[in-house]
Amino acid sequence: MIDAPVSGGVPRAVTGQLAIMVGGDPDVIERVRPVLEAMGSSILPCGGVGAGQAMKALNNLVSAGGFLIGIEALLIGQKFGLDPGLMTDVLNVSTGMNNSTQKKFRQFVLSRGFDSGFSLELMVKDLSIATGMGKDGAVPAPFASLCREMWAAAAMLGPGQDHTAMAQFSERLAGATLAEN
Repeated sequence: MIDAPVSGGVPRAVTGQLAIMVGGDPDVIERVRPVLEAMGSSILPCGGVGAGQAMKALNNLVSAGGFLIGIEALLIGQKFGLDPGLMTDVLNVSTGMNNSTQKKFRQFVLSRGFDSGFSLELMVKDLSIATGMGKDGAVPAPFASLCREMWAAAAMLGPGQDHTAMAQFSERLAGATLAEN
């Protein structure tokens, strides 16, 4: 038995380029590697059974934090008179670059599509797992906890929302809507 959650979203699933975080006995992982390689280009053994899921939850914690802080930066900048599209371009060639600035802001937020294919509910589940790991390990993680609470509060947007709709929650808090000039 192994656990093998994936990262990369719908676009990388279609191309077979998923990152697969695998937990399990190394011999078992090697035995199933050909099956995993049919789906992903990065097979990443993380430890025993359960380690793959733990890594997936922690990966999504980092992703969720980057998304949320990036959206807040765009809202602040827009109030200051900066164009969110231009800000995204600047972030993408600067130290503020992350997966959200590269693959979510223009594609799903500024386009107003909010349809990346990963649900808000699944993101909150993964954030709950990650913060639970911190609690279980007695690791103080105040930013992680706040991040999880912010994402959970976005449930007020209604059921079935894409995780990129989190931007709409931030927009409501700011009393503004992100739009390119």
